[in-house]
Amino acid sequence: MGILDSMTQQGQPQQGQAQNPQGGMAQMYQMVMENSINAIANVAHERIQQKGPVEGIADLVATAMIANLQAARQNGKTIPPQVMMQVAKDLAMQLLQQVGVPEEQIDDVLIDILMSALDQFGEASNGMLPPEEERQYVDMINKVAEMENQRQAQMQGGQQAMQQQGA
Repeated sequence: MGILDSMTQQGQPQQGQAQNPQGGMAQMYQMVMENSINAIANVAHERIQQKGPVEGIADLVATAMIANLQAARQNGKTIPPQVMMQVAKDLAMQLLQQVGVPEEQIDDVLIDILMSALDQFGEASNGMLPPEEERQYVDMINKVAEMENQRQAQMQGGQQAMQQQGA
């Protein structure tokens, strides 16, 4: 299990947290994050070893998202897409840090991981989400894709400027 030991300790719920509706989103985030860590704890190291950091972490994030969606549905509840996306992003960031990806490279691989995880989640959750939730996920995926396109354009623009300076 090693890779998630420190994450699991960080994710322990605080005793005596107020059970009020105002903190509902924060409380749901905590629960979904903790469930995510538990869902992948036993396979994290092995999956990353088998598939490499990008695909391995994407698989783990998708696994956690699917496990949370199924658990919520079994209990007659839903998880707001923005909570699920924030957990996916934070989980991916923590895993990238755990496997030792340098800070300056995290942004480059984070979008790849999220896109791959969302693709897997979309396939696995096909037909499980109400139309409104599905639309919200599609909107968020489009925003992530747009950010990636902008990042790619900036990188290409920077490379062209460097090539012109070097010529």
